[in-house]
Amino acid sequence: MEFQPIIMAAGPGSRLADLTSKCPKAALMIGNRPMVWYPINLLEKAGFGEAIIIVDTDDQTEIQRVLAESCSVKLHLNFVTVSNNDEGTADVLREIRDKIQTDLLILPCDLITDISLHNIANLHRTHDASLTMLLSPLPAQFYEAGAPGARSKKQLEKEFFGFDEKGERILFMQSEADVDENVSVKKSVLKKHPYMCVKSGLSDCHLYLMKKWVVDYLVENQSLAYLRTELVPHLVRKQFTRSKVKENLPHPNQSIISETQKMDILKFFTEDEYAAEIRDMSSWNDHHGDMAECYHGDKIRCYGYIQDGGLCIRANTISSYSESNRQIQKIFTHIGIDKDIPSLHPSVELQKKSQVGADCVVAEGTQIGEKVSIKRSVIGRQCKIGDHVQIVNCTLLDNVIVEDGCDIKGSIISKNSIIHQKCELINCLVGPGQQLNTMGKYKDEMIVDTVDI
Repeated sequence: MEFQPIIMAAGPGSRLADLTSKCPKAALMIGNRPMVWYPINLLEKAGFGEAIIIVDTDDQTEIQRVLAESCSVKLHLNFVTVSNNDEGTADVLREIRDKIQTDLLILPCDLITDISLHNIANLHRTHDASLTMLLSPLPAQFYEAGAPGARSKKQLEKEFFGFDEKGERILFMQSEADVDENVSVKKSVLKKHPYMCVKSGLSDCHLYLMKKWVVDYLVENQSLAYLRTELVPHLVRKQFTRSKVKENLPHPNQSIISETQKMDILKFFTEDEYAAEIRDMSSWNDHHGDMAECYHGDKIRCYGYIQDGGLCIRANTISSYSESNRQIQKIFTHIGIDKDIPSLHPSVELQKKSQVGADCVVAEGTQIGEKVSIKRSVIGRQCKIGDHVQIVNCTLLDNVIVEDGCDIKGSIISKNSIIHQKCELINCLVGPGQQLNTMGKYKDEMIVDTVDI
């Protein structure tokens, strides 16, 4: 196996906290399939047979249950639990280093994309990259829509990426939060790459192909706790480093090693046994000179694969989660399963003069009363919807009861909630197990349990 897939499905999902208080983030339903199913499906389509999935100790049973009940998973999942909620994603790699046998393919549990993994893998192989990341233009319809419960739109933080003349190698990256007025680039980088293309409006999708030696480096460098915010920028900067120790010093894998060597990332760099021979035989030598000169002698190389067209979103905010459900039929079409999932599950009970749009998904066991109109919405399992109800642009999770005469628009209703008769909800988020009063009127509200601090 060339790449060992790891799905990061632990963590509380802080941006979705109002939905995940009683449900693991990875088990949140999108189109009546758990969020983590989407990266699993991506791996299955690419031909992988197994993957490691990192979950919180308390969440494993629930995630396994929802996967078993809601969809068929062919991929063999090796569940690995972490118990410390303060652990970062880089900390997790240190903890499971004994399970890592090859180079890594790391995916977040909230990624929904139709990318061909073979394309990003080919870029990684071509340049024998240390790190290759998936980048995607931000789809405005998913991220700029107002989130249920919010009265104003939140501005997305932009990121700046500097690419080489081919638009593939990442020479620098900076977050908008770290930029005052100007984007600064080191002179040494510009000397090697006088032509640089700076791009904004790209999102780091948290999908990484990574050399195994990077994990060995993480084991020694305990200061890096997170992949996205710490390790990845660190590797981008370290591309242009030079070894600080002599070549005849001991290899870092030996039992005795100096502190200087521990922090010298080049001492951890290892090259595939065939990589040098492939470069020597490559056609690059005929047309572009020595491959080493092309790389300027840099052993560490970071690349970005920009997805052009197709679908690539992260359902990691209330806004993108809500919009993913609203556009679920388009998502199913993109990932090639639209013919496998009917709008109405065969077990749904639909009474007279009720209409459910073709852009909806209604799960098994749900009962829909008379003269009900449902448009551009997802309805979960075992829901009960009374007579004369209108539901538009909404997500109803499992076991929700909506009584007669309710009008619900642009809202998320969490599982086990009850919306009593003739309620009106516009752009609201209702947390798990809530009960809304008869004839209540709610707009732009977060109706969730409060926590005393």
